[in-house]
Amino acid sequence: MIRRDFLKTSSIAAGSLFVPFSAWSNQKKIKLAVLGTGWWATEILIPAALRSGQFEIIGLCDVESNSLQNASEVVVKAGNVKPKLFDTYQEMFDMPGLEAVIISTPTHWHPLQFIYACRKGLHVYQEKPVSYDVREGQAMLKAKEEAKNVVQVSFPRVVFNTNDEVKKYLQSEEAGEIYQVKANINWPEGPVSKYKVPETLNYEKFVGPAPETPFVAGEEGGRWNWRSQFNFSKGIMMDWGIHYIHNLRKILDLGLPNSVSAIGGTIKNTSHGNPDYLDVKFDFDGLPVYWSHKTWGYKNPFPETDLGVFFYGDKATVFAGDQGWKVYSEDKSKQQTHGEIRFLWGQDDEFTSNYDTAFTGLFTNFAEGIRNRSNEHIINTLEDSEKTTACVLYGDMAYRSESNISIDTKSRDVIDNAKAAAYLQRTYRSPFKHPFT
Repeated sequence: MIRRDFLKTSSIAAGSLFVPFSAWSNQKKIKLAVLGTGWWATEILIPAALRSGQFEIIGLCDVESNSLQNASEVVVKAGNVKPKLFDTYQEMFDMPGLEAVIISTPTHWHPLQFIYACRKGLHVYQEKPVSYDVREGQAMLKAKEEAKNVVQVSFPRVVFNTNDEVKKYLQSEEAGEIYQVKANINWPEGPVSKYKVPETLNYEKFVGPAPETPFVAGEEGGRWNWRSQFNFSKGIMMDWGIHYIHNLRKILDLGLPNSVSAIGGTIKNTSHGNPDYLDVKFDFDGLPVYWSHKTWGYKNPFPETDLGVFFYGDKATVFAGDQGWKVYSEDKSKQQTHGEIRFLWGQDDEFTSNYDTAFTGLFTNFAEGIRNRSNEHIINTLEDSEKTTACVLYGDMAYRSESNISIDTKSRDVIDNAKAAAYLQRTYRSPFKHPFT
């Protein structure tokens, strides 16, 4: 279910002006550095960048020394020169000849590191979510506009055929008028506990602009679980569900919601700083779009739909997973399944391999944009990805303020709701300064 034409030409845009990937094969590789070398960068992003054949990784930076060494070994084992290692990103960004950077750090660090990269004239492959708060996203947009650099945001699911096929089917009106949309994830999460900070981790640097926060992990000596902590991340909707909200926005050509309301809380995973169940309603010019998640082991009677998006029409319901979609119609002769609707990463070789190909495609597209000095055909632009990020942030704001919020979609302001508006811009820990002015 990969966009094969995209992989052949490294562009999915109809009528693309880009030169096919093969034409770049003899060109000098783009010098790339990686900021944040945890398991995601080491196991997913670095291999994908190298598979594209377009990048030479010359620098790695992390505040955890074991992760840094592991990432360096991955680069060397792939047949490359050992990159230079750093624990301070400003020093790495000053490397002679550096052209681009992957920012794969926790969410609370994205804005400062992205804006610094822009000031250094570097192209950026940016992990999602774009920012921790709405105002940071606006500051990042401004920095990119001033730098005129190329930015690719890491939403790999759009490389699959699913979005295009579902969009075409909905436009055919075979499902009728779409009256409601629902994205959901039902996925269990375990508890976390406070532990002593490992000697290999500079935790003060890790916390950075966030408030002082204890170190937590699933078990002593295990991988630390910053995603469970509100000061670093805002939970499963922001970390994982954002992919499906991005998908449905692209399928239905949606902008920002006009209003948002939410109900949620914690009934089991009390050690987490984010809700273990959450229901959010977004209103997009009269179209209700819902988000729902449960992280305490909810047993779905239709488990194949645990992760994905439902489009409810008056003639049929369409469910879109990552690599496939299914039509549920009153006329059973029209019911059909296209591809694999279940989420099988790590459980099925073909499913997992398709993801490897998708990530490689994103890096190929990123390199193409750099060589052409243009964002015109970038798959996941910062401008569009910031809107998706804002959507999930508004959902979290509605939940935490326990109120319905109305949004000025131009200014990003929350209208006449001081309690919710306080979440638009977090207070940075001294000496860090929030980038929004």
